Amino acid sequence: MFEMLRLGVLTAVGTLALLLAGGAGAAEIARPITYKAPFSGKPGGPAEGRIKAETRGGRLAGYLILEEKRVRGEDWVGVRLGNRRPNDRLGWVEEERITRVDARYKVHVSLRSRTIALFRGEKRIWRTRVVIGSRETPTPRGVFAIHDFYRVNNELRPWQIDLTAHSEVHRTFQGGPGRVALHGRHGSLRVPWGIRASNGCVRSPDWVLRSLRRLAPVGTPVVVR
Repeated sequence: MFEMLRLGVLTAVGTLALLLAGGAGAAEIARPITYKAPFSGKPGGPAEGRIKAETRGGRLAGYLILEEKRVRGEDWVGVRLGNRRPNDRLGWVEEERITRVDARYKVHVSLRSRTIALFRGEKRIWRTRVVIGSRETPTPRGVFAIHDFYRVNNELRPWQIDLTAHSEVHRTFQGGPGRVALHGRHGSLRVPWGIRASNGCVRSPDWVLRSLRRLAPVGTPVVVR
């Protein structure tokens, strides 16, 4: 399951707005310089946890940067966390503890048209229909990011692509934290494309999952609207 005037104000709110509006070239991904970097609940606040340089699946970690602020002479970035609720919660990390890389690709999931699309800049690479959450267990809206990739051989095959999003209905699901993912549609999950039927995940064609695994690294923004 599931830039930049440093005036002490939230400067990258523009990044969030541009992502929601379909703007291109706005997003950056933070990668910790050390194996673990502390994050706070607010800029300049006490540490609440640590972000890691490697995912649980052994991949290079990345954290989508959505806000920035300067506090007491130190620059902080607000990143999308993968293991915390609510879905819009940010973790604040000192900028000196991370490096920035451009997010070359962006994923859009449209709940209205029930489609998924991949963009590079303004150019749409592909678009196709998917299965989204049912009315009782909807796919959450918002700006998320790819959290990790897992190779699977069950009904979710060929890849389960975890997002930083969590179900707003399921606190847990099948022993997990109720995380929303992009995954396959096989076995009992094989229903027609373009309908509401999942527990909140986005069931996608195999070729979509393979394409994302090849092109979109951890931290790639995923906009669901």
